[in-house]
Amino acid sequence: MRKQVESSLVVKGTVDITADGRVLGYALDHADKLAPAVKQLLARTVPQWQFEPVTLDPDTDRGRAPMSVRLVAKKLDGGDYRIEVRGAQFGSHRRDHVVRSVSMSPPRYPMPALHARVGGTVYVVALVGHDGRVVEAAAEQVNLGVIASETEMAAWRRVFAQAAVGGAKQWTFEPPATGPNASAGRWAVRVPVDFVMMDDESRPPPNEFEWRAYVPGPRMPLPWARDAESAEEARSGDALASGTVHLPGLGLRLRAPLGAQ
Repeated sequence: MRKQVESSLVVKGTVDITADGRVLGYALDHADKLAPAVKQLLARTVPQWQFEPVTLDPDTDRGRAPMSVRLVAKKLDGGDYRIEVRGAQFGSHRRDHVVRSVSMSPPRYPMPALHARVGGTVYVVALVGHDGRVVEAAAEQVNLGVIASETEMAAWRRVFAQAAVGGAKQWTFEPPATGPNASAGRWAVRVPVDFVMMDDESRPPPNEFEWRAYVPGPRMPLPWARDAESAEEARSGDALASGTVHLPGLGLRLRAPLGAQ
């Protein structure tokens, strides 16, 4: 069972690229809070990325897009840890092309999980209509912060999925004003929903710069997102930071899978 447990960190930031997809630079959120090993790994990795070409705004030589990277720490036989990049997600360098959140009240913490002090993260994919309201929503993946039997973990995943999806159906968004998807009529957005037990309200959000132990859940691709995104983007679905609104298929795309560049 413990082989399923991973220690992970989601790092947010921005990446600057040229029209032909070369990386010009990048910036990390809360860089001063990140461990040196994390910053060193990203300093070796990010500049090597190659993206598909993009169309830049007139009179500019670069595009800047949000990024989030999931790192995983694996324990070695000698007791040390090896950090590796598990996945990455990239937004669009054109802000007017994306779906923006208008109202995203956090879903209520499910009482059974609250009483049992169980936490988790649900990756919700919501289908947004032309009026900005959620037409349909479903849980794509549920990662847990608890180790239990397979049956118990499946039950907790259902509890969190139901709570997250119920809350997501009340959200509202602003559809894209321009861009290739502006006239689509419906848009799929992926949003991570965190259910985290906080003993001390003064603590920072755990997805910002803290390592977290979790049990990855099975991923169930949804056709609304699957039809738009690349295989690499789909595999990195849980690389988003909590509360991020991501439009599958619209952001920057890597030319080769992570680890192959």
